Amino acid sequence: MLQRLRQNPALVFDDVLVVPRRTRAVSRKDVDISSVLTARRRLQIPIISANVPWCTESAMAIAMARAGGLGILHRMTTLDAQASEVRAVKSATVDLCSHPLSTVDEDVRYVVGAAIGAKCEDLERARHLVDAGADVLVVDIAHGHADYVIDIISTLKAKFPRLDVIGGNVATPEGVRDLADAGADAIKVGIGPGGICTTRAVAGAGMPQFTAVLECSAEAREKGVPVIADGGIRSSGDIVKALAAGASTVMLGSLLAGANESAALPIEHEGRFFKTTTGFVTFGVALTRKRLTGEPIRASELKEYVPEGVEATFAASGPVNELLKQLTGGIQSGISYAGCLSIREMWDKARFVQITAAGRDENKPHSLDRSPQLHPDFKALFVDQAEREK
Repeated sequence: MLQRLRQNPALVFDDVLVVPRRTRAVSRKDVDISSVLTARRRLQIPIISANVPWCTESAMAIAMARAGGLGILHRMTTLDAQASEVRAVKSATVDLCSHPLSTVDEDVRYVVGAAIGAKCEDLERARHLVDAGADVLVVDIAHGHADYVIDIISTLKAKFPRLDVIGGNVATPEGVRDLADAGADAIKVGIGPGGICTTRAVAGAGMPQFTAVLECSAEAREKGVPVIADGGIRSSGDIVKALAAGASTVMLGSLLAGANESAALPIEHEGRFFKTTTGFVTFGVALTRKRLTGEPIRASELKEYVPEGVEATFAASGPVNELLKQLTGGIQSGISYAGCLSIREMWDKARFVQITAAGRDENKPHSLDRSPQLHPDFKALFVDQAEREK
C-alpha cells in the first residue's frame, strides 16, 4: 500500500545549522564562491535576481551581471517590452578592468536571462527573446512538475540546442528527474517558500525549503543538472545552508527588492524610503499585461483570478552591489565554518544539525531585552569621518 503520509519531518532553513568543522582557510577571502549556473555557464557569485516584476528589469540585470551574478527578466510585461529589456542589457557598457568578476558572453556583453511561460504563444516569445540576445530562458511556472512544462522544455531544447533552458519550479526528486530528462540545463527548486508567496496557505501545497533543496539536489547530481534554490532565503546564512544542501546557486527576490536597481516602485513615507510591488501580485501575468497595454479588465476576470501572493513594501537598501558584498562575505564565512574552501566541497563535506525552538531563539541576538539599545550607527559614523578626512 502506498504510504500517503511522510513520517520524518521536512525542514526549513531555520530548523538547521551548518556544523562548524576544522578549516584550512586563514581568511574568508580564501574561499571560492564561484559556481555553475549550467554545465556551460559559470557565475563568480552564486546569486541570481528573481524573475519577478518588483525585482528584475534591465537595471537589476546589468548590476547583477556586473557583480558576477545573473539577472532573470520577468515576463509580466509585453513581448516587445521584455525584448527591449534584453537588448538594454546586451548593449550596456562592460568594463572588465573595473568589474573583473562580470558575467559576460563570448562577445564581452553582459549575460542575461528572461522568463517565459509554458503556453503555445510562449514559443514565439522565446524566439523573439533569443533574437534580442537572451542567453538563458527560464520556464517560469509555479507548479513546474507538469506535462505542459516538460513538453515546452523539450521543444525549446530542440529549437535552440545551444540555449540554456532552466525549468521550474519543483520540490521533489521526481520533479527534478522529469525536467532533467526533458532537457533542462538547470532546475529551480521551491514551492511556496517565497517572501510574499501564499501558495501554501491558498493551495495547501508545498515542501519546506531545506528538505526540498537537500532531496532535489541529490537527484540532480545523479542527473548532472545544477539546482537553483528559489525562495525562503532571508539572510546570507540561509544562502550558505541552501548551497551546503546541494544547490549550485540561489535566486533572491524579496532580499534584493529594496535595492536602488530593483524594478519595485520607490515611495516615501514619513521621511523614510521604501519600494513596493505595486499590484503585480494582485493582478497576475495575464491581467498585468492587459493593464500595460490599456486593455479593459472585466470585473469577472478580477473575481476569477486567485492570487498566490501578497503585495509588499520593502525598506530601501541602497545600491545592490553593496548588498551583494555583505551577502557574499557571509557566504564565504559560512563555507569556511563548514571546513571547506568552495561550494562544491561543501556538497560532500558539510554536515547539519537539527535544532529546537530554543535553539532558534539562541540563534538571534538575545541581550537586547536586557539593556536599552542606544548605540549609534558606527559604520555610518566611520564613513562620515573618512569623508571629512579626505
